[in-house]
Parts: sequence; C-alpha cells; structure tokens
Amino acid sequence: MRRVIRIKAMQGLYTYFNNKTVNLEDIRQKVYDGLIEEPDFYNAEQKDKTGFQMLLPVLLDEAFANKLDMNELQENQKWLGILAKKAVLTWKKENEAELDRIRKGVYQDIIQQNAIEISFWQMFSSLIEYARTQEDRKQGNFLNNEPSPEHELKITHHPYYNLLNQALHPEKGNPPAGYLAHDQELIQRLYTLLFKELPEYKTYRDKKEVGPEEEDEIWKVLYRKLFKSQPFNELMQEKDLHWSENRILLEVSLKATFKGLGMGEIPQFRRNDEEDKEYREFFNTLLDSSLENFEEDEKRMADTITNWDSDRVALLDKWIIHLSINEMRKFPHIPVKVTMNEYLEIAKAYSTPGSAGFINGVVDKLATKMRADGTLKKSAKGLMDNK
Repeated sequence: MRRVIRIKAMQGLYTYFNNKTVNLEDIRQKVYDGLIEEPDFYNAEQKDKTGFQMLLPVLLDEAFANKLDMNELQENQKWLGILAKKAVLTWKKENEAELDRIRKGVYQDIIQQNAIEISFWQMFSSLIEYARTQEDRKQGNFLNNEPSPEHELKITHHPYYNLLNQALHPEKGNPPAGYLAHDQELIQRLYTLLFKELPEYKTYRDKKEVGPEEEDEIWKVLYRKLFKSQPFNELMQEKDLHWSENRILLEVSLKATFKGLGMGEIPQFRRNDEEDKEYREFFNTLLDSSLENFEEDEKRMADTITNWDSDRVALLDKWIIHLSINEMRKFPHIPVKVTMNEYLEIAKAYSTPGSAGFINGVVDKLATKMRADGTLKKSAKGLMDNK
C-alpha cells in the first residue's frame, strides 16, 4: 500500500503544480477582463487608461513574484497595486482549495483501491471455483463419464487459493467488501479465456505432479492474464471513471499480494481506522514536505547536478526526485535503499526509459550531501514496515 501512496503523492504534485499554473493564468485573465469595470479605470482620462492597461501586467508579475512595493507607486496607481495583491490572495486560496481536493480525492482512492483489489481476487477465486463446478456438472449430466483425474483439478487445491480464501471468507467477522458484482456470464467468458484456452494452464493441468516453483508460476500467469483481459478491463472502464490511472495502482497492489502469498501470508484486505489514518498521514507528510521544501530542494539539485536545468527535466522525474529526498528527510526509520528502490520502480512504470538511471544518480548524490550537512538523519537500524 505504501507504494500506492507514493504514486498518489506523485500524481498529487503533478496535479497541484499543473493546476497552480492554470489558476494563475485564469486569475490574471479575470483581472484584465474586469479592469474596465473598476471605478478608478472607468472615470480616468483616456491617456491614463492606456497607462493603467500597460502597467497592470507589470504589477501582476511583481505581485505574484512577491516583489511589489506599494510605496513605489504613484497615488493614482495604488488602486492597481491593490488589485494585483488581491489577485495573489485569490490565487493562494485557489491553490489551498486545490490541495484540499487532492487530499480528499486520495482518501477516497485509498478506500476504493482496496475494494477494487478485493473484487479482483473475488473474481479470480470464482474462476477457480468454477473449474470444480464444471467437473461436477459434467458428472451430473453424463452418469457414465469417468471422473477427471484428481491432478487435473489441482488448481482448486493450490496453496495460494487456500490463503486467498481465508482472507475472502474469514472464520470471524464479515468478509471484506468488494467493488463489483460478478455475473455468471462474465465468469464463463473468463473461464474459457483463462482455463480452457490457455496453453500454460493446460500444461500445468496435465502434469501429475508439480513443484512449488510451478505452482507459483501458474498463479502469476493466471492472475496477470485476468488483469490484462479485455472483459475485465471493459468492466472496470464502466465502473471506474479513473480506471486509466487506477489500473496501474491495482497492478502494484496485486504484485504485493502475490509476493505475500509466495511467503505464505494471508492477504490483509480488511484495514482498520488506524491503518487508514497512517496512510493518510504518510501521504500528507510526503506532499506537504515536498511543497514546503520545494525551492530549497530545487536549489540543492542545481548545486549538485552539472548542467541542471529544471525546465528540461521530465516533470515526473522531478516530482519523483522531490518525493524521494523528502521521504528521506521526514521518515528516518525507512532505509535510504528502500526509498530509492521504491521510487525507481515508480519511475520504470510511469516515466521515460532512461528515467530510472537518471533519478538513481541524482538521488544518490543528494542523499550523500544531505547526510554530510545533517539534513538527512537516519535511525541506527533504519527499519520500517513498508507494506
């Protein structure tokens, strides 16, 4: 889940700075458009009106750069300075409102993302169960049929299937709530796609005995096939307006769950309020620290990297670097290596082919400097749960 939060923080930075720029242009345009309705402009002489129109963009530039000095303005120009300062206040309020929208959206996404993953594994479990149902149906329809050899149904005894069922159907408490209602027709379509027609599954099914590596491999093949299947993606596009973004987040979650199954862990789909609070705080700290230290970190990058030009660096690369060093700064219990590896994986998934290598070099140099100047302080063991 922490990687999902890191991705949401990256998306949050991207959205915030993009909308910050858009808001700036919108507010400036509104000031220009509203100028003719200002009493001081309306009642002015024509020559003064022309001067006001030429002066306004200059004052707006100074105001947004926090360089506007009202004492330098003539008496009949100060109303323009006040107008420019009000525009800055409006802009800042819009930016704060944008941050609130981003935070609320992430909180909702955290809840929804969990429900989407539960739905995925519920569907996957239903497909495995359908394999057993098909065998029972065959025996019921054709009494003289010999039952299928038991080894051909070994997917229904897969060790990961047992762990998954313990998570989806706990002995105590309510089962975790999913996001989708699966109809039988969809399960039948997917069963044909994943079981009947998949060569890898046929090979696995026909073997009388398989080892742990083969069990692990067939599970990976099947869940990835379901994840990439057209029926599943069409269903999610209908249900989730942000599926293009959330699809990658689901892939991250599925990989983490698969890894846990391989270690014999029962998936923890049901989260409590304390866990949700922890994830929200992790997100808020990452985002707030990156914004608070933005200018300082930009300078740190410029001083560290030869020929650094912020405007020429891929935007996502820049946000990943900012998040990396602020995670190091704010979470001393997370090892630097863990932070770097996490963001390199994100870069591979989201940015350009050469981004991971570039980011790795930049963050490594920054971490070395931050240790030297005391900005980066790590605990003795540097350990932290990274689920």
